[in-house]
Amino acid sequence: MLVGVRKEADDRKEDPLDFALWKSAKPGEPSWPSPWGPGRPGWHIECSAMNYHYFGESIDIHGGGNDLIFPHHENEIAQSESFTGKPFARYWIHNGMLQLRGEKMSKSIGNIISIDEFLEHHSADSFRYLILNSAYRNPIIFSEEVLAQAERGLERLRSAFQPANPSATGAPQEVLDELRSQTETTREGFIASMDDDFNSAGALGQLFELVRMINIARDSGATDAELEPAQAMLRELTGVFGLLLNEPKADQNQAAADPFIQLLIDLRTELRKQKNWELSDKVRDRLAELGVVLEDGKDGTRWHWA
Repeated sequence: MLVGVRKEADDRKEDPLDFALWKSAKPGEPSWPSPWGPGRPGWHIECSAMNYHYFGESIDIHGGGNDLIFPHHENEIAQSESFTGKPFARYWIHNGMLQLRGEKMSKSIGNIISIDEFLEHHSADSFRYLILNSAYRNPIIFSEEVLAQAERGLERLRSAFQPANPSATGAPQEVLDELRSQTETTREGFIASMDDDFNSAGALGQLFELVRMINIARDSGATDAELEPAQAMLRELTGVFGLLLNEPKADQNQAAADPFIQLLIDLRTELRKQKNWELSDKVRDRLAELGVVLEDGKDGTRWHWA
């Protein structure tokens, strides 16, 4: 905004804050003929022209990083609305920057992690969750700790889709009533959160309330048929976010270890029956160090790889 600081002042402008719709060509630059001489479209007019060509005079949502508000988006508004006489965009969603070790990810800094590089080590769901679990206007911190938190959140969501316990004969009516009520409440809360300035983190919180109630109902003896409506609603709402919630693929070494893991869990079950808590806890802790998660319930112990 300070004249002559970012670049030299152009004495052809009537005002230093004016911007170019058509830039005169410099030697060696690509150019096209025009009534004003050879040149090319200004940076800002490109976007207005593309919007007008493909979407018409007005659009519903315009996104982009918050570093583009000035001058790019303000100039888009000025030139588009001057041309059409209509509002350019109904809603603006300016996202915060992705930060790595406290610095904005930027090509100029050289701290870029590409999507392909990310997917070599993590699932697409984990990146979606990382983005969704933050207000879009805020900076997003990228770190292994934050990614681990995202993986734990995804695991909680996946837990709700487990089938009923083998011995399930039906949950008490009051539990089923609460599950039905929570299903509707979650749907309403999800929509309200998303209508509140795209509050995806709040919408995720609504999903976890339903996850909690589904797991309570399963532990209370709910059958697959009793769990299905709530699970279907959860699947629909996670689908809005594009979350696939596929189980992580175990590598060959993990698959080969599965029978031995089950043997240790059976041994732990016997130790718990004998009230040998110290040794049973040691088995649980050592399994956790190997990446095995145990879930104790009244119908036994379930396990999965973290």
